[in-house]
Amino acid sequence: MKEKVLILGAGYAGSVVANKLAREFRKKIARDELEITILDRDDTSVNQGGFTFLPFGLYTPEDIIRKRKKLISPRVNTAFGDDGEVTSVNLNGKEVGVKSGKKYNYDYLVIAMGARADADAIPGLADELNTFYTSIEGATQVGEKIRKMDKGNIVVSVAAMPIPCPGAPVKFTFLLDSYLRNVMKNRDQFNLTLLWPMEPIGPPEFNKLVSGLLKEKNIEVKRSFPLGEVNASKKELTSKEGEKVEYDLLIAVPPHKPQAVLVDSGITDEKGWIPCDRTTLQYRSPSGNHDNVYILGDNGPADILKTGIGAHYQALVVSQNLTNDIYGNRTKVPYEGETGCPIITEMETPSSAGQAYIATWNYGVMPAPFKPTKMGWYIYRMYYYLHWDMSVKGLF
Repeated sequence: MKEKVLILGAGYAGSVVANKLAREFRKKIARDELEITILDRDDTSVNQGGFTFLPFGLYTPEDIIRKRKKLISPRVNTAFGDDGEVTSVNLNGKEVGVKSGKKYNYDYLVIAMGARADADAIPGLADELNTFYTSIEGATQVGEKIRKMDKGNIVVSVAAMPIPCPGAPVKFTFLLDSYLRNVMKNRDQFNLTLLWPMEPIGPPEFNKLVSGLLKEKNIEVKRSFPLGEVNASKKELTSKEGEKVEYDLLIAVPPHKPQAVLVDSGITDEKGWIPCDRTTLQYRSPSGNHDNVYILGDNGPADILKTGIGAHYQALVVSQNLTNDIYGNRTKVPYEGETGCPIITEMETPSSAGQAYIATWNYGVMPAPFKPTKMGWYIYRMYYYLHWDMSVKGLF
């Protein structure tokens, strides 16, 4: 009897799982004993990590997009558009519905549909939404607005946590400082402010490094500033506690939530995220557990950090555990919270050396003291080209 693996979401994590399973079970697929299907509403893959660089011309849109059919193994059945846009998920019935009306059944389900920005969650934010976080177009427009300014107050606001890649706003702020200082040559005409919704910015050593550099670069930071309201006519932000900040240009990271279809299907927790075991990544809920359903990436529970590095390790774990399931053994490879955050503190220009570092940690081990380096800058820049032909295809 043919077994079916269904993957919801053809982003990074979902594609890695599909490609690794297709390689492992190529003989089973050829004998029609196994079917792997991946669904997504879009047939274009976007490396969202590149959004941070686009405003400063460090990558072009062409650098960070690829057609998914070129990235996903031909042994995998793909459905995009109306046949791939998920409209319902029935875990008890082992059935997924899509916009075209088609139904997909499965033996094993992987949910990797990512998170969505919800600017409407903050009154007034949608009226003043300049963000590099959600699209190529948005990131490009942010860069254009920065270049049109010759002075003023630029505020980078992280509205709330959790968000995908929580270190990206800090990275963006350092890049902005470097861009104004070394490219536009007008940094002294600007006041830069970072509004952060929590007290620490990452783990202790990460927070220590970032805090020192923010002070050194004369970037004001206001911590414990969860965004409560935006008044576009007054150019004024208000925190949930009532503190106010004025701006000339607001660059915001909106609150993020899981895809609406997951909430509507009743499979999310009280915080709106999909619950799972933090180690096995199998679905766990007070209303019922499903050992054949795996959760990975940004739509997972709030207590699993949402990073690209984390999604990479989660995809490796889920791939191996699905392999074990299909072979019929009960071995479970644990996800131990492996994650990380690339930090850039200076961009490379004719007058400055790029500086970067990729801090990593897991559930039990926080990052040791570290220092960004020029080599780190080159490694990080290089990775965005390796991403397509090595990472997404599950080759490392």
